[in-house]
Amino acid sequence: MKVKNFTTVNYVQLSLDSTIREALSAFLHHQVDMGCVTDQDQLLGIVHKYSIYRALLNQSSLDDGIEPLMKTRVITIHKDQTLYEARDKMMEGNVSQAVVLDHQEKIFGIMSKSDLVTSHMTALEHTINRMTSLIENLQESVISVDSSLNVTAYNQTALKLLKIEKQDLQPEHIIRLFPELGKRLSEAIRKGTIIDAKRMTIYNQTVIASFIPIRELNRVSGAMVVLRDVTSYEKIADELETTTHLKQLLDSALELAYDAVIITDNHGKITRTNRGFLNLYQIQTKEEVMGEPLSAIAPEIHTNQTLKNKEKVEGELIEINRKKCIATSMPIYQNGQKIGTIFKIIFQQLDTWRDILLHMEKLESEVSFYRKELMRMSKKSNPFTPIITSNDQMNKVKDEAMIASKSFSNILITGESGTGKELFAEGIHHHSGRKGSFIKVNCAAIPEELLESEFFGYVDGAFTGAKKGGKPGKFELAHKGTLFLDEIGDMPLTLQTKLLRVLQEQEFEKIGATQPTKVDVRILAATNKDLAKLVRNGDFREDLFYRIHVIRLKIPPLREHLDDIPLLCKHFITKINAKTNKTIAGVSPDVIQKFEQYHWPGNIRELENVLERAVHFCPSNWIEPHHLPDELNLLEANQDSHKKRDQPDFDLADKRKKSVHSSEKQAILKALKECGGNRTRTAQLLGVSRTTLYKKLKQYNIQQTLDFTSLS
Repeated sequence: MKVKNFTTVNYVQLSLDSTIREALSAFLHHQVDMGCVTDQDQLLGIVHKYSIYRALLNQSSLDDGIEPLMKTRVITIHKDQTLYEARDKMMEGNVSQAVVLDHQEKIFGIMSKSDLVTSHMTALEHTINRMTSLIENLQESVISVDSSLNVTAYNQTALKLLKIEKQDLQPEHIIRLFPELGKRLSEAIRKGTIIDAKRMTIYNQTVIASFIPIRELNRVSGAMVVLRDVTSYEKIADELETTTHLKQLLDSALELAYDAVIITDNHGKITRTNRGFLNLYQIQTKEEVMGEPLSAIAPEIHTNQTLKNKEKVEGELIEINRKKCIATSMPIYQNGQKIGTIFKIIFQQLDTWRDILLHMEKLESEVSFYRKELMRMSKKSNPFTPIITSNDQMNKVKDEAMIASKSFSNILITGESGTGKELFAEGIHHHSGRKGSFIKVNCAAIPEELLESEFFGYVDGAFTGAKKGGKPGKFELAHKGTLFLDEIGDMPLTLQTKLLRVLQEQEFEKIGATQPTKVDVRILAATNKDLAKLVRNGDFREDLFYRIHVIRLKIPPLREHLDDIPLLCKHFITKINAKTNKTIAGVSPDVIQKFEQYHWPGNIRELENVLERAVHFCPSNWIEPHHLPDELNLLEANQDSHKKRDQPDFDLADKRKKSVHSSEKQAILKALKECGGNRTRTAQLLGVSRTTLYKKLKQYNIQQTLDFTSLS
């Protein structure tokens, strides 16, 4: 802290011609004890009132000049010096006051001992405030006690951890409240040493406690306990233990494999292998190959195709140590990113290699299952998971919603009907951590005469027909939570005024009540209208608009993220299958193409309705264009114009049946190619069982040659 912040700048300025009378008059006016004698703003000396008193006692006249009384040897300090430097200089000169100068050696003011005391008290107060703020903002819980174990200080984190109120803690004896803590604090005071890292359980929460003695003037005057909640860390440790267990299962599975198995990273370096690979290359221990490039250990294996081109290799015939072997490889993906490659080398009992491949496929399925389970568990912690998208623009809106959810500000969600505004609102509430409920109100669906009672509720006997005991309103139900006002642009002006009052004062009056009700409610509003235009037209209050428009999230329409249509189709078909007990596998590529050409005025809601209708009218496993409603204009333009009026109905049915079979056959061929011929993965991709897949392969005479093709 600098001298200039605590200097008295209201000082007495005198000249060599000033008289004692003028000096005394100036001292009385400024209520100071000292004056500075200057000449052209340069300090010549100082005159102290005690020097004047002595002169008057020695019969000096009030009209005598002050020059004989001036002291020229003056202690000066600079305004930018620290308070500690000023203190040392004044103590060294044994003075109670010093003149403060600026950069031009002109007088800036006077610093006295009282100014120093005031500055040190201010510094002490700032230090205490900083220490208090530091303790309050610690993630750890802190409680201090005196030598009699009475609580002297604590932070809010401690109250939250110990689940007690402020009045329940101070100045209660800590042993009465928490005997285990009191015992350790007493030990720290008695021994005068730190007791560190004691694991304890408080209210089903695991904490690590450190007990620290507090010393004053070289004696122990109390102690403090620092508690760190490690419940979450123990959960993470359990998850790590589960991961380790999965790795052990994977290692065991690799060892049980008949032949050689190698797992590499994206650079081709070996990360895992089994005894079969070591025996094949006559290597003693795994440590000799771990971290080494597979191409250096096993040059016979062609790694470039899988590592660089990310392609699966099926059944490549190679020779290793004069043994005929079959090498296969498959890239490993996680969240769409390639993380490594599995290589399998079959060199034992080649006549049974099909069985071995089945075992390996089972292993791969288990790894895939565990990966999906881990992904599913991670999604539970993300309330925005129901918003299905891979679009950058939509993901940006989700990220903004996650950030906005942690704030206390009101949020306005805009977008066309059917874009998913309510899903975003629910995600914001659940991610915000607010303990109250998520209450939603459709402002356009409630009659105007009932809006006030719906929002604010009423008391018993408020009006004829009122429910006995009264009724809570939406604001009361959303206390400590979130109130979602959907279609707020349709709210009447009269209710807008009352809503504004609730937002400003955080209180409202029930119908028939005489006392206001306090609430803590966060407002999320949504609309498909242009509120700014409504404000200009006088249909929406401007002050309410700015109250709810603190943060704005604009949800893009479906036509601006058409790349999400395949994901949305898969999601909705799974959802509709669960409701209808049907087994629709998906939509054909032609349907996807037509969906991506449509404008979608009803957005995602319209897409779901179209798919639900198509599922009901689809007799096969795949939705084709002719299963879609005519009003979407997705049918062939000339379908009806070329149909003869007297054509038998069974001809059209036969054509549709052939079209379905053709589409189904092409879908199976495409899936087999994508999965490299793996029947298990192909069945999973198509959403059918392996038995159903084999029946379809036989039905359409699909056989495997160098590539998959249909012989019919």
